[in-house]
Amino acid sequence: MPRPRRVSLDEASRLTVPSRDTLSASAYVLAWAATLLDQFGHVALAGDLAGIAILVFLILEFPRQRRYAQILFLALTGIGLIGVATAADPVGLFLAAWRRGAAYGAFFLALSSLRDAAETSKLVRRCGQHLVAQPPGRRYAALTGGGHLFGIILSYGAIELLGAMVMRANTLQAAGGSEAIRALRTRRMLMAIYRGFAVMNCWSPLNLMTAVVSTAVPAAPMRMLLPIAFVVSIGMAVIGWLEDRLSAARVATSGGKRPVTTESWSIHLRILALVGLVMLLAELGSIVMGVSLVAAVTLTVPLVGLGWAIVQAWRFVGGANHLARTIGVLRRRAGRFFLRVPNFRSEATVLAGSGFMGVAVGGALPVAGLAPVIGHLPPVAVPLLVPVILIATGQLGLNPVAVIALLGAAMPNPAAFGISPAILAFACMLGWGLGVSMTPMSASAITTARWAGVSPWTVSTAWNAAFTFSALVFSWLVIAALFTVL
Repeated sequence: MPRPRRVSLDEASRLTVPSRDTLSASAYVLAWAATLLDQFGHVALAGDLAGIAILVFLILEFPRQRRYAQILFLALTGIGLIGVATAADPVGLFLAAWRRGAAYGAFFLALSSLRDAAETSKLVRRCGQHLVAQPPGRRYAALTGGGHLFGIILSYGAIELLGAMVMRANTLQAAGGSEAIRALRTRRMLMAIYRGFAVMNCWSPLNLMTAVVSTAVPAAPMRMLLPIAFVVSIGMAVIGWLEDRLSAARVATSGGKRPVTTESWSIHLRILALVGLVMLLAELGSIVMGVSLVAAVTLTVPLVGLGWAIVQAWRFVGGANHLARTIGVLRRRAGRFFLRVPNFRSEATVLAGSGFMGVAVGGALPVAGLAPVIGHLPPVAVPLLVPVILIATGQLGLNPVAVIALLGAAMPNPAAFGISPAILAFACMLGWGLGVSMTPMSASAITTARWAGVSPWTVSTAWNAAFTFSALVFSWLVIAALFTVL
């Protein structure tokens, strides 16, 4: 009888100990589930568990972070721990701060589930191809709208999707053999997508901005502000269109070939219906269950993403055992998404770390916040300065999540400055979009720059400065007008 093979200690550990990817993904998913239990079930212990889980995730993933993300994590937690150490109840503040960080991280994970479904959708690709194939007179507006709409469901993946289509369509042959014209066309089309995505950040309830601003300025009426910000974002998009129409590049790139499409504009109605469905379900869930809009989005978006994935899987499989094969496809897809979760480490670092820092610093500041420091400013000056601060700090590489979290901590009661919470929140919303438009450190700028073959600074600052400052002046006018009303 053959002797059984001995199992080495290394083999035994692989058989009994989960991998780091599994532990990390489990910690992040636990943070999402516990956050929902806290927000919907009002179980405070679940919120504490969520905070610890997201912290465990960040620690496990720290060695695999890029150097910038590692420095950012240490800086955010270090600043937050200083606030915790000086608080009257350091343990309570520590847990509350990471509870906020977990809520931000859970919101992002929920949005990622919808993006995962959108990335494999044939409908999304058909819509993108239709936009790229528009004639020159409509192409900029079409791509701006595409970057805006697809950005809601794909985040910066919208730039990746449309950017790939632009580069495939913008061949040297289509440019008449001129490399200069091809480069100018690339710039115009990519900037249309980039700007459409950037201004989407001013208003979308399916965006991190909504989660951060609504917690930094909790008294702000977000349901009232989101539609107003949507109108303003359309105005910003029109400014970008005018800038393109008046540019010399438009004249230089006239003519040429374009892709052929058999699709009609009605194909985009399905994507609009999907986005509308998500927003409607989130709003209904918020009202019926008595929770914040952010909490409702955190629950609703994964359910819609799951439904979308089921439809795709059902159409993909065929033949006998249709249901069983569909379930098999969904299981494999869920497994792949679970393994992707650790790749969200950079975003989770920014979001959770900023949430922790904002609450920790706010808990340690005096009740009056920075009132003695900026109390001498005219009340209207403060909201007008917010977009400027977000643009300036974006140039330094600071994410608007951290800046707005600090701003909310420093101004816990905007009314003390003679400022309505609605005005402060509205300034943060518009400033967020402008900051994203101008910073070279954003994923959107980096992705656009890769397709254009230039540096992120060229995209965000050199090519985009005129648009951003024009949109800033427009934002100032709207903020000042709203200040006089509220």
